[in-house]
Amino acid sequence: MSDYPQQQSLFDEPSAPLYPLNTIELLDYLLEQNRIRMVDVKLASMLCDNQQKEVFYIVLLLCLAQQSQHSCLTLREVDWQNPFNLRQSDFTKNEGNIPTTASPFNEGFCATDALNLLANHNSVGPSKPLQLFNERLYFSRLADYENTLATRLLAMSERQLNINTTLLSELLSEYFPANPAIDTDWQKVACAIAATKGFSVITGGPGTGKTTTVTKLLAILQSLYKTAPLSIKLVAPTGKAAARLSESILGAKDKLSVISEDLKALIPDSAQTIHRLLGVKPFTNKFKHNSANPLHLDVLIIDEASMVDLSLMAKLIEALPAHARLILLGDKDQLASVDTGSVMSDLCQGLTLGKTPSYSKARCDELNALCFNNTPKLVASTHSDFKLADCIAFLQHSYRFDAQSGIGQLALAVNTNNSGVLKFVEQESIEGRFNDVILDYDFVAKPIEKLVKNAATHYAHYLNLITQGASVAQVHEAFTQYQLLAAVREGDYGVNSLNSRIERALGQQGLISVSPNQRHYIGMPIMVSQNDYQLKLFNGDIGILMLDASGQLKALFIDEQGNERAFSPARLPAHDKVYVMTIHKSQGSEFSYTAMVLPPLKQASMGINRQLVYTGITRAKNTFELVADKKVLQLAMNKSVSRASGLYERLKH
Repeated sequence: MSDYPQQQSLFDEPSAPLYPLNTIELLDYLLEQNRIRMVDVKLASMLCDNQQKEVFYIVLLLCLAQQSQHSCLTLREVDWQNPFNLRQSDFTKNEGNIPTTASPFNEGFCATDALNLLANHNSVGPSKPLQLFNERLYFSRLADYENTLATRLLAMSERQLNINTTLLSELLSEYFPANPAIDTDWQKVACAIAATKGFSVITGGPGTGKTTTVTKLLAILQSLYKTAPLSIKLVAPTGKAAARLSESILGAKDKLSVISEDLKALIPDSAQTIHRLLGVKPFTNKFKHNSANPLHLDVLIIDEASMVDLSLMAKLIEALPAHARLILLGDKDQLASVDTGSVMSDLCQGLTLGKTPSYSKARCDELNALCFNNTPKLVASTHSDFKLADCIAFLQHSYRFDAQSGIGQLALAVNTNNSGVLKFVEQESIEGRFNDVILDYDFVAKPIEKLVKNAATHYAHYLNLITQGASVAQVHEAFTQYQLLAAVREGDYGVNSLNSRIERALGQQGLISVSPNQRHYIGMPIMVSQNDYQLKLFNGDIGILMLDASGQLKALFIDEQGNERAFSPARLPAHDKVYVMTIHKSQGSEFSYTAMVLPPLKQASMGINRQLVYTGITRAKNTFELVADKKVLQLAMNKSVSRASGLYERLKH
């Protein structure tokens, strides 16, 4: 993952002399070094009509930004004297070609010059390929998605709701009785916010009770509308996340002692993927449900919302009927979506642990009346000019991880870049008071060998169940008890190498039988890496190869409803073995025992950052093991990556 557009200085030391015989034009150099793609060069040439060199290079920079999942190019953040982030080493090579210059722009060229050029260019403007918004340059498709999303969210948040506030206050007190141990019950506040707004966001870290809160919220909403029960749908970005949501809601419902069986029946506990809800049209990127054919629902809950990219979120919100409520659920600090955009992060800007969100005075008065019998628990400070500020709920008390939990403390240390908390976790782990965290910083002792051996020991459990004839559900459940995560794909510490090493270790123990000329074998765990809308298998779905009742080798999946699905390996879309998965791919999943390995410092790539490590830690439910050079961990904690976007700006006064 790139840090673009947060550029760094070109020269670490004074410039070395250039040698004309070895120099080549900047564009040729960028192509030679694979810094840019020929398709981007062709696109930029077409859009600038080969007339303006500056516009040509600005479009190239926009292409690079989109490849790094930015929604736009923020012109004021570009280092115009080194826009492609070249290094001193690029100008001191002893062999090969070196670039003639670091920048195609004249000295003194700045964002204002870029804006003036673009504002007068025939490819920029409404109904044109490029658009400008607040010193940001977009490809029009992404600008339209962003504008659509902002417009609909504002309309939903401003819609007047006919709510019996007296009944709502009584229901909030019933579902959230006073707890002296908690000064401000943020779950109660979250329910009040979501009940009184057509759009709301409920965010919080691991163990803060997001699904418990939303289950109580749904009970409250159905109680408010008991004469005409609401049609409620639950969705998540992946099948795995949808299955987790279903399981969590079902468990939360069973724990609600104050709820009647009739009311419990009105709370759905079966989630599905967003793609399944919208209805994919085969061989297209379009959906059955859209603005012309809206969904039939009153309330939509999206779990793991941080994983939803800008395009999908815009298409989903377009498909909502005008009266529908939308509630986003997720952890704002996790990795952003794999594709373009960072919607959840954009909506939750400015939220800080230990601080009350920036609600307006009117909103504070309303929430204090609903939740605290007019006791001023929430006090307005300087109100944000962000129009959706009154729609955001931030859960801040962890019920899963307390002071005795190493996982929670380690996640906090990484997420807040707090070296003091990290030292505390390290000391408590060494002394045995944190038995849920294992930290292995010793790369001299070849930790990879131990990690591979431990992984093989854990995976032996599900493989033995296959041999014993256990059910598909039992095998899948056993497999998800342990997962090894890696930050990178290549190298000794990457997914590909580790998968091969674990596979070899399992083969040596006789737990699997791998033939050199056979790609698939009994017990092989796989993850789908490409959507197949015909088979309804999607990127991130996990299957395990087993023999079916007739003795045929099949890839067996469990869908979000808990149903078994069997496919011949030959019919599967692109997939990989998954003894090890990338941290990115683990989003939306939870494992009882999670192990994570980071590459050593000399192999650490730009993708090692705070959000990546935090996401890996928070996949663990009971035990977390980290194998890393401590310097790499500290490097990650110091590096927070954000994506360029104009969504927050579009939602300001």
